[in-house]
Amino acid sequence: MSKMKFIALALTMLGTATVAERVSAHATSIGYEGGGTPGSVIVWLGTYNHGTSSHHLEGSMNLVGVNGNPFASTTVAFTLGAGVGPSPTFTGGKPAGLVDGVTNFFTTCSPFPNPASQPLVGTDPMCFGGVDHWQGALFTGLTPGDYQFSWTPIANPSAEWSLGNPNMDGIFTITGDVLGCGQPGAPACDVPEPASIPLVGLGLLGMAVMLRRRWKAD
Repeated sequence: MSKMKFIALALTMLGTATVAERVSAHATSIGYEGGGTPGSVIVWLGTYNHGTSSHHLEGSMNLVGVNGNPFASTTVAFTLGAGVGPSPTFTGGKPAGLVDGVTNFFTTCSPFPNPASQPLVGTDPMCFGGVDHWQGALFTGLTPGDYQFSWTPIANPSAEWSLGNPNMDGIFTITGDVLGCGQPGAPACDVPEPASIPLVGLGLLGMAVMLRRRWKAD
């Protein structure tokens, strides 16, 4: 092999390795907590310490209601940070509302990244030292129900935030106690729940009939 061909081959292999590193899956947890106001939630994507001082926020999350939930498809960029990472963006430790196995779930360590056949688990298996920083996206106008979570990466996602398990793009049930609305003793959610929408329609129809009869009587 000539010297020029060897150099070209080496550069090609280096480029391939660089791309593989940039898109390898390293986010190891996904969860959610109440957003501080009724009907709001923060979706948190967690990852481990990558040994760098340049931890950053990246990408966005999409939520859409499923299984009868009318919440429209909504994409929100990750703008919140929490954790113990070396970057000042990630401070304050683990978000308080993330309850492992209830509202917070993890990848497993082997094989990594996980195949689709590997379900998420409810306790941190401490892959690569365990999750120590999180990025969050705030959603509002939610009601209790099922939501499809879908991570939306940037064009060339870094190793820090690519998903470690395809099931992190999954369906999660967000309850009224998380949202702070739509349950006994809590305020009503801003958006009518699916079961109440037909009742509202019937009520409006009844009012229209009454007004029409009154108009004819006059």
